[in-house]
Parts: sequence; structure tokens; C-alpha cells
Amino acid sequence: MEHSLKDFFGFTKFRPFQKEIIQKVLEGRDCLVVMATGSGKSLCYQLPPLISKKSAIVISPLLSLMMDQVMALKQRGINSEYLGSTQSDSSVSTKAGQGNYDILFMTPEKALGLSNSFWKGLARNGLSLLAVDEAHCISEWGHDFRKEYQQLYKLREVLPNVPFLALTATATERVRGDIKRYLNLDNIFEVVSTFDRPNLFYGAKYISRSQTFREELAREVLKDCRSGGSTIIYCTTIKDVEEVTETLTQSGIDARGYHAQMRPKDRETAHRAFAHDEIQIIVATVAFGMGIDKPDIRRVIHYGCPKSLESYYQESGRCGRDGLPSSCWLYYSRADFGKADYYTAEAETEARKKVILDVYHAAEKYCRSSTCRRKYILEYFGEIVPYDNCGNCDNCVMRRNVQERDMSEEVHLLLSSVDLCGGRFGIVMPIDVLRGSRSKKVLENKFDELPLYGLGSSKTSNWWKALSDELLEEGYLKETRRDMYRFVSVGPVGKKFLQNASSRRVPIMIIPNPEMRDEESKQSGVTDNRANSLALQQTASARITQSMSEQEAKLCESLLKMRANLAKRNATAPYAVCSEITLQNLAKARPSSRARLLNIEGVNQWLVGKHGDEILRVIKEKATELELPLDSAERTIIESQKVPNSVRGYGESPSPAKVEAWEMWEKLQLTISEIANLPERPRPIKFETVAEYILDCCKAGYELNWQRFYQETGFNSSILKEIEAGVARVGCVDKLKPIKEQVPEHVSYLHLKIFCTMQELSLPLPDVGNEDGHSREEHATKDSENGTQIIKTSGEVQAKTDSANICNEEAETVSNGNQESDALICDDSQVKSELPWSNENYHLPSTQKRAPVWRTDSNGTTKLVRTEEGGTITKAYLRKNLTEESLMDWLSERDGASIRDMLVAFRTRESSLDALLKKLEEDFLIYKRNDIYRVI
Repeated sequence: MEHSLKDFFGFTKFRPFQKEIIQKVLEGRDCLVVMATGSGKSLCYQLPPLISKKSAIVISPLLSLMMDQVMALKQRGINSEYLGSTQSDSSVSTKAGQGNYDILFMTPEKALGLSNSFWKGLARNGLSLLAVDEAHCISEWGHDFRKEYQQLYKLREVLPNVPFLALTATATERVRGDIKRYLNLDNIFEVVSTFDRPNLFYGAKYISRSQTFREELAREVLKDCRSGGSTIIYCTTIKDVEEVTETLTQSGIDARGYHAQMRPKDRETAHRAFAHDEIQIIVATVAFGMGIDKPDIRRVIHYGCPKSLESYYQESGRCGRDGLPSSCWLYYSRADFGKADYYTAEAETEARKKVILDVYHAAEKYCRSSTCRRKYILEYFGEIVPYDNCGNCDNCVMRRNVQERDMSEEVHLLLSSVDLCGGRFGIVMPIDVLRGSRSKKVLENKFDELPLYGLGSSKTSNWWKALSDELLEEGYLKETRRDMYRFVSVGPVGKKFLQNASSRRVPIMIIPNPEMRDEESKQSGVTDNRANSLALQQTASARITQSMSEQEAKLCESLLKMRANLAKRNATAPYAVCSEITLQNLAKARPSSRARLLNIEGVNQWLVGKHGDEILRVIKEKATELELPLDSAERTIIESQKVPNSVRGYGESPSPAKVEAWEMWEKLQLTISEIANLPERPRPIKFETVAEYILDCCKAGYELNWQRFYQETGFNSSILKEIEAGVARVGCVDKLKPIKEQVPEHVSYLHLKIFCTMQELSLPLPDVGNEDGHSREEHATKDSENGTQIIKTSGEVQAKTDSANICNEEAETVSNGNQESDALICDDSQVKSELPWSNENYHLPSTQKRAPVWRTDSNGTTKLVRTEEGGTITKAYLRKNLTEESLMDWLSERDGASIRDMLVAFRTRESSLDALLKKLEEDFLIYKRNDIYRVI
């Protein structure tokens, strides 16, 4: 399987879950795959026909998307075609029926229109699978419902023994149920991976929809496009497409429009120009999003609130599919939020109408949110997100520069106004009262006689509306919808606040959201574009110069030009020749031969055979000019995509579980083996997992006794030399596996990670002492002899433990063939595993002598104590039991504490702590400011 992956696609390693899915398809199992855009779903139907030598059928919603995919596959030497109304070659249908193509694409309409004899003939010649792409279209609960998709079950009757593979990037649990039901999926293998796209920067900005803003947008786009890459600007109406395109053109930008009222030929011309890099920018209605398969799109801009969060995720997901940093900006006005009736006009049932309203209001809430945008998206799709600051969205970035304010006075005014208006109006009426409006409705209801009339006139109407968005999100206000009308009243949290505020002043700490800051800037005469500018600069600076020297960047630019010329000569798109990441790898490795060229990640057999000589010529000529050595072995860092640590799942600092492991090892002087086998664990965790936790803390700035760490992990000078030799043989390395294959068996992945960590931190590799030859296993045995019994597991599969929040990223799935349906639902990267201790007859061996144990004293304080043979306590690690009283006492002793401080002190689950903190906040016993909790 790996050989086919390298030969056709140039990769040496599968992405998460690809191999498991492909294996199930080859076994004849139906599969449902829900994976983020850019995570490699298409490989799951592209590789099986190449391995089995049987054709694959792919049902896809748009012809333009199919044409892009066919073009890219042909450039990899894969025989593929499409059937559709624009197919000019009449022989394609005949060849397809004879099974002459590896992969055949068609729309659902085309598939349902083909005769049974065509399908039966195709099945006789051999079919490896039938894939249904964008499978969410099958459900009325989905954001892009299409009736034709619900008829695809008819193909099962003529293809009874062919596995069906349904794929989508956006599907809630309800939508997944519809997909399984309508396609009659049987004995299915189901994968639901994370929806996170760590390389994408998310931002949203309130705007006044005007020519002035469009001109400002044109200036920003022009500035950003100088750094390269492509841009899609999505508009909700054809009028917006035309106005934005005209403004861009007048600013000297070569942009094209794309919408339904254009002639098909003009749309095709615009699409081809964009795909072939003849233009950088296309302005389109939302249908274009599903019709482009271009991996190097650097910016996706939405001009107007999208109709659902699902569609926004899908459209913004066209950005950065090659894994490089890219940005997604959404510009909205409050007028956008009145379009709900427009979207519901074509709904045939009340149920469908409700679905459209619900998903639209979720998108509206995303626009107005002042919290982490990545977290909002992931939680919408059902993921559990352990952080509040991803470090890679406008709200999280601006939080570094914007201080919380005590807005208790403004909150009290707005809540009181809403309360006095009786909950019979939307938010506009209470705001009009505060601002002293003389409108007809205000006077008719005698609201001008209220004591707070005019007390909020120093703030603009939009500022008060932005504040109301915050209060709605936190439960201070409550919104009720009746038909198309909205009524606002004081919510439960707001009522409690008003009651408490009557007797004492209660601080309400709020970080002003972008709209509030924008309104304040207008009043002061200074425009606040910091978040936008910062994101644009971030995207620009993260372009191809990232992780490359100046000379390597120049070589990469030459390779980009070469790729453009190759694409032009072959009448294809540049990205179809090879990806930008592959060009970066070439610029850093600078291979001198075909053999070394083939070793580069992303380079396949077809590329070497077709263009290898020209690639090597350009590299040699430019490298000589720039005085760069060929076959570089200097860049040995395993370079993962540089994204904020928080995006990877544990905030700006290591998680409490990692810090706790470091404290036990560094402060309590427990061995790695002892930490891995704590008696309180339901089951032991991997030695390597604990070691990697300690390494992660080191990367975050924690001190580390390297000499002791080397001794415990068996890292010595002999192993160091073997790794360096392996790196030199590989030439250019982007992943650990190629190095592992070049070193002796006793050199473990952990040793490679230690080596890479030292280089990542730019620290010189120290003298690791004499070559004692001890492997990690031998050191573990020594620990056992000293009193700690090591529990060994067979295989590499490990389970996630609740106590330490451990998840092994390299775990392999062990499926149960006897189950009617086994689902691999991967929330927070968890996978199902079969473990030796899952057997009911298995008994966990007890640890002896120096094994650390937890003890609880009469005061309820729990200690982790390490004892010697005689029972003397040598170290103690305190852990308090979490209760409302213990937390208040603990906070009272400090001038504030972060969530991480509390998790480390109480060693509890974050969900339990969050619930308790929320209750204490609602009771106005504590408050939060700049992510620090304090007692009121």
C-alpha cells in the first residue's frame, strides 16, 4: 500500500485514518468518512483502484470540480475521465463501460440517467468502489440539500457487491444518520476526525457596506497579493460580485467575476484562468466554492454573512489545502442578518425552514462572537475543545492588545432599559431609550419619561447593539423568535445581576468586541484595522520564505517559475504538476540525482520520469549561482507546519497533564517508568508518552536535566552518530519515518524526537557521555531491579487514560470484524484500541518498594508520596480535592490564578473546574479579568 502511495502521489506516510479507510474499502466494507477539507479524503477513493486494478466511480456535485480533479490525476499518470454535458469526447462513455479508466467521475444526475446495462457491464469488468463525494447533500438537515443525492440508493440494486464510500467535510450526527439511511450503507466503517484546520487564520469584521469599504478592501487585497498565492472573494448576491469585481479592476487588479447569470463559456474561461494562475483573484457567488480543487489558495474572503456555518466552513476550507498558512476573513454588516426570509423562501416544509433558520443564526452568532473563532467552529460540529485561546484568530490575537474593562455601569443601563421596555420589543427600542431618541414609538409608549432616558447617548447605537451581542452570548439577555420577529428580555444571569447590583457594585469584566472597538475608533477619528492588518501580514510573512534561508527562497522562486512553464507547455494548472510544499522541499534538499529526487516527500515516479531532468537542471544551475551545496543534509529538523501551540490543542503553555509529568520527574525525581506506571492509573501509559510530555515542557521553557534524561531514555553518543548518519543518507527529511528506516532497530522514535527537539530549540547537542550501550528497555529493567515493576505491553497500541488525559497520536486501530458496524469516531484524536488489560482475566501487577502512591489525610488533602523500603516519605506532591469551599479558600490566598494554575493545584478535569467557576461567577463570588480569576 505504501509503495503505491509513493509511486503515484509521492508520499511516504499516510495521513491519519487514510490507511484504515483504504483497507476497509479493499475488504469490501461500506465506509462513511467525515474529515476536514484538506485532510486527504480524496486519496481514500483514488488509491484503492490503483491497488486493486479495478475502476472506481466517483459521484461529485459539480462539473468544474470533476474537471479539476481529472486534470490533477492525469498529471500523476493516473488514467481518469469524467462523464458530463461538457464532455466532448464521445468515446469516453464506451471506454468507461469497458473499465478502461482507473477513476471515472460523474454527477448524480448523470449516474442516475445511465442504463442498468452500463452499470452491469462496468461491474463485470471490475469495480473497486463507488464514492459519493460531498455526501452531506443527501440530507435535508444539511446546508446544501440536493434531491438527486437521495436517489443514489438505486445504484445499490445494480451494484450489490460494490463497496460504497460516502465522504464529506461537514456533517452533524443527524446528517450522518441520513447519509447512512439513504445510501443503505451496510456493515459500515465510520470515521469522524477533527474539523480543525490549524494552518488557517480566522477573522470577522463588522463593516459598513459601501464603495468606500470596497476601495479599502481592494487596497488590502492588492497589498497581500504581492506575496503570491490566490484569493477567492465570496459574495452572497450577483450584484455584490459585480460591484466588488468592478472596484478591484479599477484599482488595477486583474480579477474576474463568476456567477450563475454569466454565459457558460465565460464562466469556464474565468475558472480556467484562475486554476492556471493566469489571474490571482476571482470574485464569485458561493456555488464556485465546491467547484475548485486548487491547493494553493492563500486567502478566502466572505463579503457578507454566509447562509450557514456549514457552508462557511466548506467555502473557507478551500483555503490553504496544501497545509501552508492562509487566512479566512468574513466581512459582515447588520443588514446581512435580515436575509433569513430570503433563504427560507424555497423551503417546502416547515421542518426544512426551521433547519435553514437555525444554521443561519449559527453563522450570525459566529460573526458577532468575541470568543475564539476556532473554538466556536469546532464546538458547533460537536468537538470538545480544551482551550479558550487558539492564538490564530482575530479575537485571540487582539486579546493580547486589548484589555478587559469593567462595563458594569453600561450593562446595568442596558439591562434596566430592556426590563423597563417589558420584553415586548427587539433590542432597538431599549437602545433608542438609552440614546434619548424622539422616535414615534418611543413617544407613543411614553418611554421618554423613564428615569434612564438619554443616559446612554455618549455611545452609538451600533456600540450598544454590539454590547447586547455579548450579553446575549453570556445569558444576561434572552432572545425569543416569533415568525420573523425577535423579542429581547432580561435573561436569568441578568436578573441575578440586577438583584445583586441593587445592594453592592458587581464588576462585569468584558473585552470589547471588534464592532465595539470599531465604533469607538470612529468616534475618536482613528480607524482600527489592527486585526486585519496583522492577519494579512501574518499570512504574507508565512509564505514560501518560512523555514528557508534567503538563498533557498530565491531557489524556490525559480522552481515556481519552472513549474509555471511546465504547466503551460502541458496545458494544465501549476498545482497539478507538483505542490508548493514539494517545491520548498526541493529548495531545501537540492537533490543532485534522480534517485535523490525520488526520495523527496511529494515527488512521485511520474514526475521524475516526465520532468525529472529539467527539475535537476534548474536546481543545479540556481544552486551554483547562489553558492548553495547540493544534497543538503544540514536541515535535519523534522519541520512540522509552524502553527501556534494552542492550535495543536494545549494553549500557549503545556497542558496540566504534561506539566504534572514534568514536575514528578524534575521536582520529585521520579523516574519516567514510575510516572508511566503510577498505581492510581486505570492502566499504565507508554514510557515514550511520558518522555515526550517532558520534552514538550522543555520546548515551552521548563528546565531539564538533560544528562539524567539521556540516561533514562538510553540516548548516547553511539545513537547520536547513528542518527546523524541516517539523516545524511536520507538527504532531505520532512518526517521521522524515512530516518527510522535508515538507522539500526535499537534507535527508537523517541531517540529521533530527542535529537530533533535539541535542533528545534537551536541548542548544541551536548556530550552524552560514554557509550554505555544501555537501551531504553535496559534502563527500564534497572528501575525494576531498584523496586519499580515495569508493565510491558505487546504491540504499539495504547489507550487514552482519563486520569492523565493521554492520547497516543501514533496508535493504530484494531477493528472487530465480528461487529456489524465498528465506528472510528475520533474526537480529540482518540482511537479505539484492543489492549492486554481489556481481558477480564487480566490483573494489573502491583508496584513495589519505591512506587509512588496517593494518600488522603484527615483534612481531605491528597498527597502523592514516594516511599523507600522502610516506609520513610521522601517527597510529597500535594493535590487538593476540588470543592466550592476549597477553591474559594485557595483563590483567597492569591492575587488571582489562571485555569492552568487551578488544574495543576487540584489535579481535576477541566470540565469539572469550568462548571464550578461558572457557578461562582454567576453567584458573583469571583470574576475573570485577562484570563485571571479573582475573588470579589
